[in-house]
Amino acid sequence: MKRIALPEVLPVGIEVWMIEFKFDTPCTGSDWVLLNAEEQAHALRYHQFQDQVRFIKTRASLRRLLAMRLMSSPKTLHIQADNLGKPRLQAYSNIEFNVSHSGHYALIALSTIGAIGIDIEYMHRDVANLEKLVFTSMERAMGYWSSSNFIELWVVKESVLKALGLGITDFLQSVTVLPNYDDSYHIILDQPSMTKIRAWSIDVVPGYTAALALANSDGWHA
Repeated sequence: MKRIALPEVLPVGIEVWMIEFKFDTPCTGSDWVLLNAEEQAHALRYHQFQDQVRFIKTRASLRRLLAMRLMSSPKTLHIQADNLGKPRLQAYSNIEFNVSHSGHYALIALSTIGAIGIDIEYMHRDVANLEKLVFTSMERAMGYWSSSNFIELWVVKESVLKALGLGITDFLQSVTVLPNYDDSYHIILDQPSMTKIRAWSIDVVPGYTAALALANSDGWHA
């Protein structure tokens, strides 16, 4: 696990860590024992070995990172989904987190300044017939987004919706993404009640693209 360098334009209070999965060997016992009974049962429900590895390694790494910041034991942390299905730390309101994995990599984002969302995707995945489900009318009109950079748009939208705690399939058309000049994006939400939010691209590894989103919080303005 290694820490990712973030764009200088990001506010202080955000960390992103990357995990590389090894699928030729099972997860170590030191990862497995950090999971509680519910998490272990969840891992065993995956039929594919690679999916089990992704879940176990990511959740164990998340527990270690949170425990270091909270000066607690990784195993005793109580992580539970809220009413929107987003995992949160019970009894701690000053730290937010989000995770994403694709292929051989996972990202873990930590924030002490607001709700956060992160997404990583393999750049060469099949995106046929997805554009009509994702592009808003404004995105089509501006002409910047196309099949060649579709995955970039996808990870930005997914990170935004994860930060807001909203479902991907139901709200893709509610988010319009306009690129800025400094690795950031201007986000337009079609519902006034939605929290203001900003998003940035993140350099990860060749063949993958990633983005991070932060909901509006004290100390900065969207």
